[in-house]
Amino acid sequence: MKIAILSRGPQNHSTLSLSEAARNAGHIAGVLDPFGFSLYVGGKQNRITYNGQPIEDLDIVIPRLSRTTAQYGEEVVAHFEWIGTSVINRSKAIATARHKFRSLRILAQHGLPIPPSLTVGSAAFLENAVADIGEYPFILKPFYGTHGRGVMLLDTPTSLTSTVDALCDLHHDYVIQAFVKEAGGVDIRVLVVGDEAIAAMKRSAPSGEFRANIHKGASGEAVTLPKEYTHLAIKATAALELEVAGVDLLETDEGPVVLEVNPSPGFEELQSVTGIDIAAAIIEFATEFAQRK
Repeated sequence: MKIAILSRGPQNHSTLSLSEAARNAGHIAGVLDPFGFSLYVGGKQNRITYNGQPIEDLDIVIPRLSRTTAQYGEEVVAHFEWIGTSVINRSKAIATARHKFRSLRILAQHGLPIPPSLTVGSAAFLENAVADIGEYPFILKPFYGTHGRGVMLLDTPTSLTSTVDALCDLHHDYVIQAFVKEAGGVDIRVLVVGDEAIAAMKRSAPSGEFRANIHKGASGEAVTLPKEYTHLAIKATAALELEVAGVDLLETDEGPVVLEVNPSPGFEELQSVTGIDIAAAIIEFATEFAQRK
């Protein structure tokens, strides 16, 4: 099969692993920069080109979109869908999963447990609003973001109100969540491919840090999860209509909750600590998915 991996980072570990896994499986694989595409609608014909050349003979497209490439990259993915090329994940699903508040609403609509969450358009009546979702401290995170960037821990009414007021003045949208004290800077990343949770690790933040992100210095260790956890990760992926996702879970006193779902998860650390060939599993699923279309 002819496989395209959409990424601006051909030497990024996950991108490189996917292209190598595809070639090892006997496929033709290329890493294509999303910004190299031209998309045509109307006129003489509807088509797509890459670096000025037609590129409509692909069997499967695997998006690996970063924060900077996501907006245009989603249009590229949507165009491939439109001309009939198989993709994992689809553009609408990527956009929904990347939007932290919208994705939480969809998870809640499917009856899946999430942390109580709030977004506001102004700091007016903020104290009454946050009282409905928990007690101090509160976490603030942007609607869009990765690697823990822009996430804040606010522990007083003054810090929360002044921060929200400033963000609203700047027209920045944030989600407010109660800090889950029992989780203690620890979360669980589950890698879901199709309808299977193929790998999981527990991520622990370093001393003095509350964000359990590998990019913030967290350490990972392989874990074998109870079925309740793996089933929740699979259901969250399906609810957001994704085929491949990294699902972050928190362990609370009431059981696991879905923190967020990443539609382009990195898996270098996860592959390292578990010894599972995640790239090969994604490529195998992608080719089977294309054959079913």
